[in-house]
Amino acid sequence: MGLLSQTPSQYYNSSNSANYGDYQFVTLESIINAFMYIYVGESKIISKVSRTDVQFHAMRAVQELSYDVLKSFKSQEIEVPNTLSMILPQDYVNYVKLARIGSDGIERVLYPARKTSDPFAITQDSDGVYQFDDKRVLTLTVPDSSQITDGDYLQLLMQPAGGGAIDFTTGEATGLYKVYFIFNTDGDNLDTVEPSGEELGPNFFVDLAGASIGASYSANEVAIKLADQINLFGKHTASVSGNTVTVTYNNSLVFSTDVLTQALAQTTLTGATITSTLVGVVEGFQSAGTDDTTVDSNYSIVLTNGGFGGNTITEQVPSNTSENFQSQTPVDYQLHDIDYVTDAEVTAEGRRYGLEPQFAQMNGSFFIDQLRGLIKFSSDLAGETITLHYVSDGLGTDAEMVVHKFCEEACYKHIAYGILSTRSNIPPFIIQRFKKEKFAETRKAKIRLSNIKIEEFTQVLKGMGKQIK
Repeated sequence: MGLLSQTPSQYYNSSNSANYGDYQFVTLESIINAFMYIYVGESKIISKVSRTDVQFHAMRAVQELSYDVLKSFKSQEIEVPNTLSMILPQDYVNYVKLARIGSDGIERVLYPARKTSDPFAITQDSDGVYQFDDKRVLTLTVPDSSQITDGDYLQLLMQPAGGGAIDFTTGEATGLYKVYFIFNTDGDNLDTVEPSGEELGPNFFVDLAGASIGASYSANEVAIKLADQINLFGKHTASVSGNTVTVTYNNSLVFSTDVLTQALAQTTLTGATITSTLVGVVEGFQSAGTDDTTVDSNYSIVLTNGGFGGNTITEQVPSNTSENFQSQTPVDYQLHDIDYVTDAEVTAEGRRYGLEPQFAQMNGSFFIDQLRGLIKFSSDLAGETITLHYVSDGLGTDAEMVVHKFCEEACYKHIAYGILSTRSNIPPFIIQRFKKEKFAETRKAKIRLSNIKIEEFTQVLKGMGKQIK
């Protein structure tokens, strides 16, 4: 009985190009079924085994064979952005090669920069003292649009470069920038009322203009619109649950040590405890036209985390190592007329002696930041087209769980050895026999899948006989 289920007309006229060439593969499900029929049963080497065990060892076989036997045909192409980094693919296990694509479409292999990395850089002050991170978190509760007046606003803080302080007489945070998120219900952004005694700073409008024509927004819709504007500003991160918005400061509010000492010793700040200071003072919802010490009763705001120092060391981003690596100005050798007279004049642009082959190229370099899941490139690759060829474990999706027919027998031996080696009362010579068979079939599959063609191989050997003058 033939294995082809399609006529030539159905195959070649198919609109699904994903099926082209699929005859060379066999599915993992077919391998499991065949193993259960052929290897398991009375008078066979495995008298009884559950399908779950076979499935486990079959999946492990596909994983092991994917790493260095099966063909790797997974790839991604990107244009290197200004960040000089690429996100590792979702199903990435290891890379086969990275290549820069030239204007002629030819891949030019990149070599790894083995002597650099992107370490966790510790933020220090001028005296070398480590800085600790504590992100300030606020929980905001908003009403529906019927309880919102045009010009009501939310005032949040921003951390300036020089840090901030606290006025312990009024509880006012000084030296901090303020940003306003103003509810606009009448559709006219120009008639907003500035907060009393304040010059309007950075501001974003929360558009509720539909409320003026009879449309109403639920509290959840108001929360979503507010969170969108907070995230758009980029200094805070907002998430929504019902009518509650959780706002996390992207950067800590850093106060000097003496301010912290006073803050921790202070029990009240104008009626507010130290845990809620700045809430209702410079952070909170205010009514249109009021000063920033009056909180609108229609809203609520709770300080979840104060941000007065923490237990986590602050990371300096980017690290000096990564920044220096990615900020190098590449040398354009084609623009340099290098004419050295003596060895003493040979510089890093091109040495006469001791040149390592991995550095004898102008394609660029990269390193993989495993901690952050990024591939980082050298500065000369900005804007270039890069292709990543990589290895997965073959189990990412159902469509990937296939095995090339050259490797089918190796899968059966992997499964048989895996089952026998984990059972008791199996004679050691049987286990050793299947271990050898697994090794032999794996080696044979690797040779077959290496795709060596005698005519192509002969051409390469002929080229090796050419004299270099």
